[in-house]
Amino acid sequence: MHKKQLLLLALLCEFATTACYADEGKGVEFSGSGFMTITAGKMFGGTTGNVGGYNCPCYVADYAQAAIYDGRSDLQWAPDSKLGLQGSVAFDNQRFSLTAQAVSRGAENGGADLEWLYGSYKLNNKITLQAGLQRLPMFYYSDSQDIGFSLPWTHLPTWLYGWQVVNYQGASVRYQEQLDDWTAIATLFGGDEHNKNSGYWQVYGNGAQSITNVNWTNILGGNLTLSKGWFETRVVYMQSNTQDQPVSNTYNFANMTYDQAPTLAPVAKQQIYGLTLKADYLNWQLYGEFIYINHPGLSYTDFAQNIAAGYRLGKWLPMITWGQYRGSVVTAGVLPNAPASVSNREETTSLSLRYDLTTSSDLKAELDITRDYSDPGFAPLYGNSTLLTFAYDRVF
Repeated sequence: MHKKQLLLLALLCEFATTACYADEGKGVEFSGSGFMTITAGKMFGGTTGNVGGYNCPCYVADYAQAAIYDGRSDLQWAPDSKLGLQGSVAFDNQRFSLTAQAVSRGAENGGADLEWLYGSYKLNNKITLQAGLQRLPMFYYSDSQDIGFSLPWTHLPTWLYGWQVVNYQGASVRYQEQLDDWTAIATLFGGDEHNKNSGYWQVYGNGAQSITNVNWTNILGGNLTLSKGWFETRVVYMQSNTQDQPVSNTYNFANMTYDQAPTLAPVAKQQIYGLTLKADYLNWQLYGEFIYINHPGLSYTDFAQNIAAGYRLGKWLPMITWGQYRGSVVTAGVLPNAPASVSNREETTSLSLRYDLTTSSDLKAELDITRDYSDPGFAPLYGNSTLLTFAYDRVF
């Protein structure tokens, strides 16, 4: 781990164990929190073979971090295990605050990354401004996607949440209003993100040993959340320019070597539409989330959906989840190494069980069964997989 990562973790550890007024006369308040997930997983069958340098059967637990369970016979702890620490300092009766968050991931051999570093200013009780490094609010669980305790699963449904970019550097404005029995929260945001050595492209096309940079520029979007009693819905729209830049040779699926020279992909436009419906009615937990991504002028689209139903029995929450991803490429050359007129389609059924140990910790088990219905010419073709995972989550 680099010295700057160790220093950042040390500072956040200090925040996480301290909640006090450093100077009550000046109204300066430090606070901190943390979260951790310890996960063990094992593959129980699937399609075998070398796929982009990975020994399959394979289950992708996190595309952005290149977290993969593979065909090894022993338990695997790294892909979903993580430790996160967050510290905040607030001034002027909490009207202005600074927040930082770092996450150490098993998928990165314990390396710590700075996820959040932003300032917030409350204009009034309804409007808050933020600027800096923030989480990109594409999805319902975006803000809490690293916090296992906030999720009903051992890991996020990556067929929905598995994209190139999870953060952005920019500004946002948040507005909250009460409309009779409805609570409305609207956010507008904009900025850029430059992701070096993208985990997504190591998994999705360029090879496990490849290095690819990703640039999302001119990000502009907004989301609206409406909630009333047991029902909540969220819509999001976002647009940006996107460009993938391989900086090393990429994987050749024909001869399974890294002999393809890096080729700069064209700058593409993308339009992202998302919808979430969520209900917590009596003991029922119901959730559906959908996303559609269009790339004007490049003739390929992405669609993903996730539908889940659970029934709470005291501290137990059994749940069944079904999800699907569909990606279509109809013009050669618009994605690195992708042939023309192919379709990538996968479906996953998950059975999960959560038990709340305390108000701040839980135990979970999950069985994920993935079936790959992609066209034979599509690469990477990971095929089918069956994964069993157990997780312990805690917030502090």
